Amino acid sequence: MDALTLGPLALPWTRVQVALGLLAFLLAAGVLARRVDPRLNAWASNAVFWGLVGARLGFVLENLSIYAKDPLSVLYVWQGGFDPWWGILVGGGYTLMTLPKALLRPALLSALAGGVVFLLVLALSPGKRASAGTLPDLTLATLGGTPVDLQDFRGKPLVLNAWATWCPPCRRELPMMLRVSEETPGVRFAFVSQGEGPAVVRAFLEEEGLAGDWFLLDPETRLSEALKVQGLPTTFFFDREGRLVARHMGELSEALLRGYLRVISPP
Repeated sequence: MDALTLGPLALPWTRVQVALGLLAFLLAAGVLARRVDPRLNAWASNAVFWGLVGARLGFVLENLSIYAKDPLSVLYVWQGGFDPWWGILVGGGYTLMTLPKALLRPALLSALAGGVVFLLVLALSPGKRASAGTLPDLTLATLGGTPVDLQDFRGKPLVLNAWATWCPPCRRELPMMLRVSEETPGVRFAFVSQGEGPAVVRAFLEEEGLAGDWFLLDPETRLSEALKVQGLPTTFFFDREGRLVARHMGELSEALLRGYLRVISPP
């Protein structure tokens, strides 16, 4: 399990952890603002804002060559892409520039409260316990009906994307992933449609002008069952031995995708 499911909504655990940590930070600062100094309330809210801005801009700077191709994508924060160390640096810098020395101690206590909650949620995360795994022993089919054993993908790093034509984030990220797959011949990419037949998938690909070597069909969603998929898209990253190295739930940016590729296929 790598997400918190609330009815039809599935939230990645990493985002839940960050949200709860920030909430604990703001609550602690609010309590101390009533007991010590009301200025702590405004400081905490601004520190979170500038910390998030710094974390995003730091990630963008680290991947500037990618974001330079499409500067507007810097604003696509729903794709993820935040560097926590940059966030801590910017938030800490804001604190040192704006708070008087007398308030630095309660500010530190607020930050510690947020950090403790974040680490506690991280330790209890079901996704953390379920991160290990291997390539499922499943036989799927190509759009033409040819059987494909997933075990045949062993020998090279593999990016396995669970998607569907009705899923807007899947549709948005698919062209980018196909382009990256062409640029990285040392890594295999397989796109497994969940719960759909060949006619639906083929019509979508033709309409969008997309093509790739490994579009596979999983009408019974056996892959989702085997890998505990809780929402689409979900992308799995396997090493050449078929060991699951990482998983990402939700839409991927090119910068995040290339980061995962460096992990499973180091230069």
